[in-house]
Amino acid sequence: MRHQLKDTHVEVIERAPPGVQTDLMPGQTDNPQMMPLDEYIAEVMGLLRQEPALEEICVERVKFLREAEQRGAFAQVFGMLNEAH
Repeated sequence: MRHQLKDTHVEVIERAPPGVQTDLMPGQTDNPQMMPLDEYIAEVMGLLRQEPALEEICVERVKFLREAEQRGAFAQVFGMLNEAH
């Protein structure tokens, strides 16, 4: 999308959220593994205040997953997230 809109006045900011406590899926609101919505919003807004021209927003809680392949830990993270399934 960023490439398609590069010659326009539209700014594209990609967000890579972790699981967030919302009502979108049953059980997410009370799931302690999910990030509280107010904390997620506060961290995202803080990142935007620090650097308004970000192309991608990754809160700290999602970086272990987002950067797993770069660290050479994709198989380990994938296995950890899917071991119960």
